[in-house]
Amino acid sequence: TRSLTAAGNQLGFTQSGVSHLIKTIEDEFGFPVLIRGKGGVRLTENGRALLPAIREILNANDHMDQIVANIRGMSFGRLRIGTFASASVLWLPKIIEEFSHDYPGIQIEIIVGGNDSLISQLDESCIDFAIMSNPPQGYEWIHLASDRMLVLLPPGHRLVDKDRVTLDEIDDDPFILSNEGFDYDVSQIIKGSGITPRLSFSTMENRGIIAMIQHGLGVTVMPEMVLDSLESNVITKELAPCEYRHMGIIVKSVNTASLAAKTFISYAKRIISELGTYPPIDEELNA
Repeated sequence: TRSLTAAGNQLGFTQSGVSHLIKTIEDEFGFPVLIRGKGGVRLTENGRALLPAIREILNANDHMDQIVANIRGMSFGRLRIGTFASASVLWLPKIIEEFSHDYPGIQIEIIVGGNDSLISQLDESCIDFAIMSNPPQGYEWIHLASDRMLVLLPPGHRLVDKDRVTLDEIDDDPFILSNEGFDYDVSQIIKGSGITPRLSFSTMENRGIIAMIQHGLGVTVMPEMVLDSLESNVITKELAPCEYRHMGIIVKSVNTASLAAKTFISYAKRIISELGTYPPIDEELNA
């Protein structure tokens, strides 16, 4: 909040009460953790270095609360889920609807971001787990579905009559790409192809990319699931050779995850499998 008064209002303390708590912490640690200035309150470098450990303590406290809640019937708790935009539109409403019906006391917070942002927030314990594609090594991975990659062309494009389009065939077209951190899957496909597309625009917003294509400003490659969450009149063609992004849940450790996280993950696996919109879960990948 950058304000002791605002923080106190959220936590149910007076401004002087918050100041006393901070002073107690600083006296115990032996160094300042906050800087007070005209721009508001901010962390010192030492305070920032403590954040990951503090978040781990808070997560452990949440975990303990949820164990107690399970003994009482999992009646309360908190769950923070990282995700990409298309999953938040197509998957999460149904999953949250069923989960919240069964566990109305669990507060759910959704954080939308790209791969880099979600991994960073998982590392810093800002989220319990993330729904994303193709995670790096070092995390537990629960595969949910495979999403076909499509080539998007403007109306009237020279390749409109083809069933499948190769990257070589659009190499000379202006290529519109999501900003770094949001385009991991497409970037990997392009790198693997050996071509260097003529980049014209980049944006974090998929709607913006589609609008540019509709106006004939370029072409792109995009997952089918993204298109299913948006309205558009662009021309879609299957990429040749066919490519997929593999989507799933990454978590530091399923064994040490909170009870609410484990339960939500089980709901996600079942509901996404029942939706059947995309290829079924690959048991070999899941293993």
